[in-house]
Formats: sequence, structure tokens, C-alpha cells
Amino acid sequence: MSNYTILQDTTLELRRRIYAALDSAPDADFGLSNPESDITLSPPRDQMQGNPHLSLYLYRIDQDGHLRNQPWLPDQQTGLRYPPMPVKLCYLITPLERDEDQNQLMLGRIIQHFHDQPVLESLNGTPLDNSHGGNSPEMRIAFEALSMEELSQIWNALRTNYRLSTAYSVRIVTIDSAQATAEAKRVVSAHTVVGVKE
Repeated sequence: MSNYTILQDTTLELRRRIYAALDSAPDADFGLSNPESDITLSPPRDQMQGNPHLSLYLYRIDQDGHLRNQPWLPDQQTGLRYPPMPVKLCYLITPLERDEDQNQLMLGRIIQHFHDQPVLESLNGTPLDNSHGGNSPEMRIAFEALSMEELSQIWNALRTNYRLSTAYSVRIVTIDSAQATAEAKRVVSAHTVVGVKE
């Protein structure tokens, strides 16, 4: 199910996949040792604790309008479940190396990887489900083309110097409601009588 942990689970899955892509890059050695120390989830700064190689920062969460007005979902025979909250997760991926050649190589490899594998069907080896029928059992990773104005707003908000970076979104991420299943009398059969009324 899409519990409230789905945000963190999705971010950690992206970190695992980015690390694996960089670690397996042909003809390149990025000096990686483990995902937790090499890829920080903090916003990019000029001075980062632990000297990570890359920042994977969830900088915005938007409500996804395509599934915003879902009806209540059937649950077993007589229950109805409040629909999940659909959101889009927006990430800023920023290499943190001093060598700009290395930064461009890292971004090139990440862009290549998500171009080839743009779908998440599992998180840490656990397959996604369809959130009680309220979502597709997969999430899609998409390149986000940000304008210079949008980039300026992001880096001004971060209060740090601009660095070469790229943005990606993940949708549709659903957060299941914590409300209990509501009992409801559902129509299980219908009868029609045809005749002449006296």
C-alpha cells in the first residue's frame, strides 16, 4: 500500500538507482563507496558535511490534478475506502565535485539511466500495488525542463551559489488515507419488471 512513508521510500529508491548507475558507468570511476555517504538528500551547499559527490534534493511536492477527484474506492464486499492523495515529487539533482568535467559526466550518466529506465515498479525490491485501485502499480520518472526564472527562484531559495544541476519529477505517487473503511450498502443486483400498469 501507499503509506505515508512513500515519499521517503521513493527518494531512497532513486538514490539506490542513481548510485548503481554511476557505479556501473563504463569507462568512468566516480570514486563511490556507498549510497548514504556519496549521495546526500540535503539541499546542495558550497560546503557539505561529509563531502558527498551528489545532492538528491526533494524540493517540491505538488498535488496531481489528474487523480484529484477520485470517487470512493470499493473495499471488499460492503466497504468503501476514501481515495488516496495523488502527488508529484520534484527533485533537484546536483553534482558536488570541484571538477566540472566530472560533474558533467555524472549528470550525463544519470540522464542516460533515467532515459533508459523511466519507470519505478518496485521500491527496495517490493513491488508497488495499485493503492486499492486508485493508482497504477508503477511510477514514472520524467525530465523537468526548468526555465531560467524557475532555476533562479530555486537557487535563491537555497541561498547558495548556482551549480550545474538537473530536475526530475516522479508521478503519480499516492498516499493512502488513514481513514477506516466505511460501511456502505452497495447494489449487488438489480431487477427490472416490465409490464402494463393497471
